[in-house]
Amino acid sequence: MVRAEREYGRRSSRSRRAAWMTMSAGLVLAGAIGCSQTPREHGYFDQGKTQIQFFSPPGTNVTVRACSIRSHEVAEYGPFENRLEQTPEEFAVFNLRPGRYEFKYTSVDGLPGASIYGELEVMWANSSEAAMFQRRAFIPVSLPSEAYKKAEITGNEIFPYRGEAYRTAIDENDIRRLREGDVVEKVFFVADMEAVARQKDQTAEDLKVLERKLEYIEARFRNSYYDFRIDVSDPSANFWRTDREFIRWEKERQEALQKQEKLESRLRRMNALLKGDTVLTRKGMLALATEEVVASHKDVARASGEVGEVLLVMRIGGRHMKWSDPNRELAAGKKY
Repeated sequence: MVRAEREYGRRSSRSRRAAWMTMSAGLVLAGAIGCSQTPREHGYFDQGKTQIQFFSPPGTNVTVRACSIRSHEVAEYGPFENRLEQTPEEFAVFNLRPGRYEFKYTSVDGLPGASIYGELEVMWANSSEAAMFQRRAFIPVSLPSEAYKKAEITGNEIFPYRGEAYRTAIDENDIRRLREGDVVEKVFFVADMEAVARQKDQTAEDLKVLERKLEYIEARFRNSYYDFRIDVSDPSANFWRTDREFIRWEKERQEALQKQEKLESRLRRMNALLKGDTVLTRKGMLALATEEVVASHKDVARASGEVGEVLLVMRIGGRHMKWSDPNRELAAGKKY
């Protein structure tokens, strides 16, 4: 009887293990099938995803490592032509959920035979403007290359907004930094134009008030500087330190001048964003964070978030990241 119960227990345990293994294998297979059957970026797609269109340089092969690795070639429509959907569909378009994705691009103009690796950090769309943009539009991405040398400059790029004078400088620095192994970061955000207009008005007001304050500080500095030459030999002035008042006013004057420079710089950035919006009927506008619209030497994503909502951060670097199959490389006698 005891032997029979033990045999029954072992059989039950084996049955449970077999059932668990069968169920696990089924889940893995279902996941693999679901991943392999991920639709291509053609026709209607989940509007909860952000659509990214690589439009330049033409002829470049772009591969994104998501649930399934997908690769497209940038169409030969010219780097600064229209970016609407062509017939047949040939643009390098990817639909991605919020998250971080590895990507690479090859056949780069200016870097022949090189594979450039990067990452795409897709953000959640929280504001109504960003959510509307995510549903109805795409983010156009121009990859660092030397294609800009062949492009005719016909005016400012409004979508995303980038000043004509800065287009060449940005791309030229990108390609040089990639050759040297540096990191290139680009931030795309939906600017809150209503908030930008309010910031512009407030900044202009603060600037005028600061100019009047600066006049007062400069007058006090001049008076204290003249008094210093008389008081410097006065023991009483030395004791009460009134002969050093001009130093304190000089400190305040320099602080006010630095603040004035920051306010003037902010006002220029606000005007640049407002100038980029030629429609003038919408609250949000897609913008590319450049030094024309974002303060230098700051966290670009955070600075962009102060005037809008960031939808995509693209980082490209010189780190070596092989994506090829290790077995194939070993079979070919190469080291992996």
